[in-house]
Parts: sequence; C-alpha cells; structure tokens
Amino acid sequence: MTIKVTLSDHVASYLEEQSLTQNKSCDQIADELIRQAIASDDYHGTLNPSLEGKSLNQVLDDIYVEDYLEKARR
Repeated sequence: MTIKVTLSDHVASYLEEQSLTQNKSCDQIADELIRQAIASDDYHGTLNPSLEGKSLNQVLDDIYVEDYLEKARR
C-alpha cells in the first residue's frame, strides 16, 4: 500500500539519517517505526490507546524525541 504523507523537516532528516545508518530505504525505516509505535501486548487490530488521535507526524516526532533524549543521556 502506498500512502503519501507530509513530514516536518526534522522528521524527514531523521528518516534519511536512519536510512543511511541502517542501509534501508526511508520507506522501510518509516514502516518499522510505525509498526513499533502501534505494537503492544493488547493490540487487536486497533491503534495502541496512547496513539489514538495522533497523526503520523506526531508519532514520528515522539519517536524522534525519544531517540534524541536516549542519545543525549549517553
């Protein structure tokens, strides 16, 4: 399935950086991040409750911030 989304500049930069680091396409990185974001032990075909009402950009922003904070802690 193909879906067109508009990403903020820092999210697009993050995807490009991860694409180079992991030697995968930006599409693959985005798909993996989205799958991680919606994955939960109680997932039954609906979004994780913490994601309800969030846009794709908001989910990716959250992941980007968490990754940035993790790197900053090191």
